[in-house]
Amino acid sequence: MQLTGQQMQQATGGSWRYGVPAVVSSISTDTRSFTEGECFLALRGPKFDGHVHAEPVAGRAQALIGDAQGAALWTPFDVPQLIVEDTLVALGQLAHAWRKDLPATLVIAITGSYGKTTVRDMLRHVLSRAGLKVHATQANLNNLVGVPKTLMAVSADADVALIECGISECGEMEKLAAIVEPDVAVMTGLTSAHAQGLGGLRGVAQEKMKLFDTLTPHGWVALGQGVTGQLAAIGIKAAKLDETATVDMADAPIKGVLHGCTLKLDDGLDEATVALALPAPHWASNMAFVMAIANKVLMQHFPQNKNTSITQMAQWLADWQPVKGRMQSKKYDHLTVLDDSYNANPVSMQAALDTLNALDGYRIAVIGDMAELGDDAIDAHINLNVGSVEQVILVGSNMRHLHQKLTVQKQPCCWYANTETLLADMTRLQTSWPEAATVLLKASRSMHLDLLLESLREQETCDAV
Repeated sequence: MQLTGQQMQQATGGSWRYGVPAVVSSISTDTRSFTEGECFLALRGPKFDGHVHAEPVAGRAQALIGDAQGAALWTPFDVPQLIVEDTLVALGQLAHAWRKDLPATLVIAITGSYGKTTVRDMLRHVLSRAGLKVHATQANLNNLVGVPKTLMAVSADADVALIECGISECGEMEKLAAIVEPDVAVMTGLTSAHAQGLGGLRGVAQEKMKLFDTLTPHGWVALGQGVTGQLAAIGIKAAKLDETATVDMADAPIKGVLHGCTLKLDDGLDEATVALALPAPHWASNMAFVMAIANKVLMQHFPQNKNTSITQMAQWLADWQPVKGRMQSKKYDHLTVLDDSYNANPVSMQAALDTLNALDGYRIAVIGDMAELGDDAIDAHINLNVGSVEQVILVGSNMRHLHQKLTVQKQPCCWYANTETLLADMTRLQTSWPEAATVLLKASRSMHLDLLLESLREQETCDAV
């Protein structure tokens, strides 16, 4: 990022005191990770106020940004200070100002109820292998703080910026869309994830589709498998979809058929195969979607890559690896652990269970509550299909409803109120498992099922000794 002090003032409508910096190249909101020469922006919330923590960094900061109330504490600091009305809003305004200074960068915004991170990561992998300089959202920086930080970290010579946009409340997407102003808007899929704050599937769809409203004049939309059908089923029609070009998986621009761990792809001109590490249907559909997006990106925006075939893209995707907590396969002596513990919603949970069911051998599903489903919570848990796995371990208050159903069906299962009680019983549980088994860990992040990883690793090591 490179913004002049004047640009910062114009973007935020704020006012400088104690001088104006020539150029600001980095903005930090955390004094703990602050480095000399950065600009410090003080965020505030119901239980914290960044203004009170500015003193340790003020002497090393190029500038400070705060609201009038908080900046009243800063009068002793002889450093340029930009006074704004709302620092969170200002963070977004500054990020948008930098986004407007990136005319040569294709900005792709990715949203959806599931698959955002996987699609983002696969797309980064393919476009990078095509020789493009790609900057992508790191970790889960996809909210009103993370999105501005991601944008401001995009270098002026980046070919592509992949910006993940996540929401949990009404009004958030409108703000994110205004900050990002994408050239391409990607909707991976829709379900009632975060319905608690968005008002059911209809509310989720209406909110997420606001990302389309700020598309640049020649921008386009990409819709994942099932999105068009779901929008039609709930009676939602976005005018923007009639006005822009789209990549719609309902039209099968690239067909993907999964046979075991082999994905066969066909775009009507060429055929290709990708060998997957797991027989994961959601990986297969995401790969086909990513290849359709990448194909249009390369043909339309990067003419030097317009002749890239799906065979070439398939070769690039063949060495893609999932990120931590997203169906990562780990080997612990006799156990294979499928760590999908980062997060969960009804669609991703069922996809994980389907993947486990497609494997051979003794299979154990350790699944926990899916959060923020609102009125749909109980039904979403009861309606899960665990298939024919040999053992089901359920964790959390909502999973108790599924436990009752499985008990009636005489499916081998047990239930724990929380992860802590399960951890305390892990040693006993593992004594009933065969030497070779595959264990799936899947739940919303708030369930902390990732804590089981260390327990499983330690127990397997002890058994080996």
